Amino acid sequence: MQKLLLFVLGVAACGMVSSQFTSGSSFCADEKNLEKNYACLLEGGSSSEESQESTTASGDLEESGSGSGSEEGSGSSEDVSYKYCLLLKYFYNIAVEFKGEAVYSLWLQWIEEVNDNIVLDVSLTSEEKICAIWSSLEAFITVHVEIEEIVYYIYISEWGGYVRNLEAVSVSFDSSVSEAIITLDASEDCELFDALRNQTSGELATYVETLIEEITVILEGGWSYSYELVLIYEKIESFLTTYSQYSAQFLAIEIEGYGSVSSFYEVTAFYWRAYNFDIAVGGSTSDCALIQVLTQAYQNESIGSTSERAQIKELVETLTTYYESNTEVSVRIEYFYTQLYQFLIIQEWSVEIIYSLEISGYGDLYELIYAYVLEVNLGISFENIGGSTTVESSSAGASCSDVTEINDFSANTTDLLTSITEAQESWNSTEIQRFAAYKERIYVVSSNTSATLVERYQSVYQVLTTWTTNEFYLNLVDSIQILTWGGSVSQACACHDQVE
Repeated sequence: MQKLLLFVLGVAACGMVSSQFTSGSSFCADEKNLEKNYACLLEGGSSSEESQESTTASGDLEESGSGSGSEEGSGSSEDVSYKYCLLLKYFYNIAVEFKGEAVYSLWLQWIEEVNDNIVLDVSLTSEEKICAIWSSLEAFITVHVEIEEIVYYIYISEWGGYVRNLEAVSVSFDSSVSEAIITLDASEDCELFDALRNQTSGELATYVETLIEEITVILEGGWSYSYELVLIYEKIESFLTTYSQYSAQFLAIEIEGYGSVSSFYEVTAFYWRAYNFDIAVGGSTSDCALIQVLTQAYQNESIGSTSERAQIKELVETLTTYYESNTEVSVRIEYFYTQLYQFLIIQEWSVEIIYSLEISGYGDLYELIYAYVLEVNLGISFENIGGSTTVESSSAGASCSDVTEINDFSANTTDLLTSITEAQESWNSTEIQRFAAYKERIYVVSSNTSATLVERYQSVYQVLTTWTTNEFYLNLVDSIQILTWGGSVSQACACHDQVE
């Protein structure tokens, strides 16, 4: 066990860093340093020929010796670890944690495959190798979730980061080349579509073709690149939810000169999270998802000691006090970013706990923090998303003179509610969840038959125009066609000044 962190590697590019979080630094600065120094992760190890000669020795660890990582027994880590680069050495030496479990031999086999197929592949750049290793690791962890926390929170002192930090590093690298694979040519084709079509068949190919059509509409919509990725994420996420039986096959598709579809999907996911910070930090302090998950953490007696949970409670109280008087999402996420880093300088023991806390419908806190880090470091902006956001002209049959009828309550519904329900048949689960509470509010207001139709219209108008500041979700609801009335939600709201 004590050898897990003792590597005498002579790697000049790396310096030993005892802690990732240091006074005077920040998540953004740390991320830049990790990207700058990533090459040291691939240094050391044997050449391809030397690796092949020692391949048989890799099985010795499972077949003989104690497997403890000590010098006792022929199965010690010294047998074959010399042939691996720094990153794989850490992976190899952590295998002792899985000794006696089914995943043990699979983990060693995975390391060998990564070494042969990625690290020793001279056709790949160093950046491509890092991205490929992370993608492969994620695929392995998805199947063997029992080792996720052990592997993700290995601290690599020579690099100054955790294995989990490879996620943001890979997204940063992939983001710089992602635009090229979704640029449409004259035939409305692109590298992403080529890969999807060429590597699917049968029923999956049919489903993929529909997805391609949906993404094509997005790419022809005139949106900014950043916003295109947000919309594409929504489509892929919906696809994976609907056809979950094909998820592994779909995500493993290789895009020539880029990497896997999984890597592209992860890029879109971080852009989506950056666009949707309000899911995590929006709302009142009692409804704020971030505060809720942190509160649950310090109230959970199985997490840390009493004093350690008390430290998390102090962080929650600091955030709550600030959020009560600062409701702007951008201000809140920046404050959390600053406060959490300062917290981790002193309480680095909690990094695994904090990062792993999950916000439903969004992601874990690592993904929240690094969505902000990547937004800052990559200059991601949603200020000018492009596209068409103008309200369409009034449709035939849609008149402001009878717009209040959309809230006429009959047979436990209204024209508006029925129209929303029908429109949601094409929404994904995230979109439905985001609007659920507001749809319920519309129902409550509309079912209040003691109020006049005008009063009900005014109340529903307030819900529809103030429920979110997120332009994508506003447009999603505004574009709903109201079946009997004949116009859209945006047209119904535009009648406001004419309703008395």
